[in-house]
Amino acid sequence: MFSHPPLTIFLWSLAVVIAYYFLSGFIWGAGYAPTSGKEIENVAELLEIKNGDTFYDLGCGYGRMIFTIAKRHNANCVGVEIDPLKCWWIKLMIRQKKLEGRVRVVHGNFLDVDLKDVEKAFVFLSTATPIMKKLREKMFQEMKAGAVVVSYTHRFKDWLPQKTQGKLFLYRVPELDQKIQG
Repeated sequence: MFSHPPLTIFLWSLAVVIAYYFLSGFIWGAGYAPTSGKEIENVAELLEIKNGDTFYDLGCGYGRMIFTIAKRHNANCVGVEIDPLKCWWIKLMIRQKKLEGRVRVVHGNFLDVDLKDVEKAFVFLSTATPIMKKLREKMFQEMKAGAVVVSYTHRFKDWLPQKTQGKLFLYRVPELDQKIQG
């Protein structure tokens, strides 16, 4: 039936890799859409990332955001990613880019990660699922007042952004008395 089995195997393998690349996010809870280089710089500007800051990308995909911010802003970056293949890829890239000690990836659900020391974070989630509401509640419970979060494209419901820049929304974790009211 197939006159070129090696070619057929290669094409099927390629199709599986491409399908996983674009559809794996739906397996783990969110679609994959890379953030542009310009938007990454806008995120760093909004968060006022400086030399030595620690930055978290909650749902970091393939790590583009954490690699760029670590290199350009000399920040310590932590990516949280649930997809084990993406985590493997990020760990490989950390070694290749010689960013050990400045970039790390945590394999897991960001709803299970301790956020008490997070002061600057980024999310690119969807308001179509309850995940943003759960994450907002977690941030209010765990993050210190004054910590800042930038959300790309989607707003947190019942949390007013302090600043908007295009599709980026900057939020500041409120003081305890405001958390109770919000």
